[in-house]
Amino acid sequence: MESNPSAATRPAATGYQVDDLIIDLGQQRVTRAGNDIPLPQLSFELLVTLARAAPDLVTFDQLTERVWTGLVITPETISQRVKLVRDALGDDPHAPRYIAGVRGRGYRMVATVRPLADRRRSSPADVPGPRVLGWLGGILAVALLLAAPWAISRYLRGPQPAEPFARAPGSVVVQPPRTIAVLPLLDMSPAGGNAYLGDGLAQELSARLARIRGLRVAARTSAFVFKDRRADVRTIAQTLGVRHILEGSVRREGDHLRVTAQLIDTSSGYNVWSQTYDRTWQDLLAIEDDLARSIIGALQVVLSSELAQRAAQPPTTHLVAFDLYLAGLAKLHGPAGVTQLEEADETFHQALAQDPKFALAYAGLCQRYAMGYDQTRDAALVTQAEAACGQALKLDDSLREVSAALGHLYLVSGRNVQAQAIFRNAIRGDPGDADGYVGLGEAYDGQQRTAEAEHSYRQAVDVEPTYWAAQTALGNFLFRHGRSGAAVATYRRVTELIPASPLAFNNLGAALEMSGDFQGAATAFERSLALEPTRSAYSNSGTVYYFLGRYADAARMFSRATEIAGEDHRVWGNLADALWQTDAGRVQAQGDYRRAMALAQRSLEVNSKDAVTWIQLAYYSARVGDTDRVQRYASRALALGSDDVFVHYYAALIALERRDTAAALDSLSHAVGLGYPAQLVRAAPDFASLRSNVRFQQLLAQAEKSQPGSIR
Repeated sequence: MESNPSAATRPAATGYQVDDLIIDLGQQRVTRAGNDIPLPQLSFELLVTLARAAPDLVTFDQLTERVWTGLVITPETISQRVKLVRDALGDDPHAPRYIAGVRGRGYRMVATVRPLADRRRSSPADVPGPRVLGWLGGILAVALLLAAPWAISRYLRGPQPAEPFARAPGSVVVQPPRTIAVLPLLDMSPAGGNAYLGDGLAQELSARLARIRGLRVAARTSAFVFKDRRADVRTIAQTLGVRHILEGSVRREGDHLRVTAQLIDTSSGYNVWSQTYDRTWQDLLAIEDDLARSIIGALQVVLSSELAQRAAQPPTTHLVAFDLYLAGLAKLHGPAGVTQLEEADETFHQALAQDPKFALAYAGLCQRYAMGYDQTRDAALVTQAEAACGQALKLDDSLREVSAALGHLYLVSGRNVQAQAIFRNAIRGDPGDADGYVGLGEAYDGQQRTAEAEHSYRQAVDVEPTYWAAQTALGNFLFRHGRSGAAVATYRRVTELIPASPLAFNNLGAALEMSGDFQGAATAFERSLALEPTRSAYSNSGTVYYFLGRYADAARMFSRATEIAGEDHRVWGNLADALWQTDAGRVQAQGDYRRAMALAQRSLEVNSKDAVTWIQLAYYSARVGDTDRVQRYASRALALGSDDVFVHYYAALIALERRDTAAALDSLSHAVGLGYPAQLVRAAPDFASLRSNVRFQQLLAQAEKSQPGSIR
């Protein structure tokens, strides 16, 4: 680290360069590569104070005197303010890039600091640009499931982001101004019992705003994660990738209804707009309409005459129907379970009995059947969902969320041509619809139209470069097709866009692991688990332990994953793989493989074109000695996915089970040729029997020379 001039000898400055940051005292701005980093005044003064004193320690007493002049505060207050500054800068207190703490004494700036008076400031080109991240080149739609080999947990998802991955210089993201998340409205009713009203209003408001071009609205499932949690709005915004947060409350006493709402710009911390509605219960629809109009106005969204006319139309004129609809939404999105879905079904039908032309009630039924299918894989629910979605769109074709739900329903059930038509139509209606391009990419990829799929994913990124879900979808695509180096860079970008998302760090860890960077992967997974324990992070952490030969630790992590995702055949396969490596665990492994087989077969009843699930089923069957079915399942997989890297990877494992070394090497050669990292093959204990084989050694040596992004 370069030495800094002492505070005593430093000349007067118009600002400071702190590593890659520019602190401009005249403009009261902090920027990185030309991008503003919004800081409240106290945070700005604290940062300047530490920069002026660098590299010297500034004690708690000195900070109180210089930043909180005349006030009596505690060290805890200072620590909380430092935390806010670190969060804004993307600094990690455990591996600080800017601000380091000295326990019990104070803080100091550890970054290199230069006065701006010592720098040429003639042009923006003097501002340091992004550093090149070595071998990384190039760059998770709402949470997407990826089918990947057990070596990467078979479970990678994005709707639903450590700083060794701390943001690269120039990567602080300013979210577009017209991005918003609507949080559940708190129930403040004296007698309680109206939580459904606050939840339902928030959900309906989110859906209504999402139909308006020019607005990016966080998915309800993502926003409602923060219900009943103590989290500041900046953290929520960073997690959801939005700039604005709407929060508030509802209070109902008899026929009187009070709704309060405030719209917060998290980049500044200021309220953009707030309002309290004191009305009668009969004014519920009018309140919801006023809320939508006020938000649209506050965000300065210009509506076309057609959209303005649609926005003025209430979803129904029947108040009882609307109340039942809100109650149905609350049941739909409450604790998951068959009973709750059946109750939601009944409530939506009651709403339709009040108003048979209530499109949103049909939309609720569409979601109910789709969610039921997700839980039970009952193919009959797909047909019911299609019918309900179709009726909703027939009554109101502006319900974009219904079209999207129908498109994704087609995707997960393997009807990619129908999904393609849905998403093409969405893009025709709105050429700036990033989600439409993502869905179209998924549909193309499902038809093995790889080049068209990649083009669609990149179009999604082009139309909304700061939309984390588009970047995640592109990363998922690259990962699936063996381009782990490019996927790492894309997922790293996602962690910059949504730095509080556990799934973003999980995906980054998975790609790093696939690239052979086990230490980097372990750090990413630790970050993900620290933010929130998820099945994918547990499973991926287990995979790192597996490669390190720590099979008991791997089994422990995989077991935690099965507790969260007991219906996912992939996590049971992971657990069985870890147990298989020890003689004492093989009996239990056999049982877990059989459970994985049953779950995989259930999955194939819904999507019989899933090549990776077919080959995984063949692999499980080989491990339990069910040789009669292995070849049939494997042949089906190869017919469906002849160019799928993971199909050939599993085919190699299956060949080893029958001790056919030549066939194993043939399949492994195909997998590596399609992009499966040679360093992962070298590390995998499953291929230990091949390590002395000359052809195996030559295959890996040649691949490690030619595969981009390999880590040696």
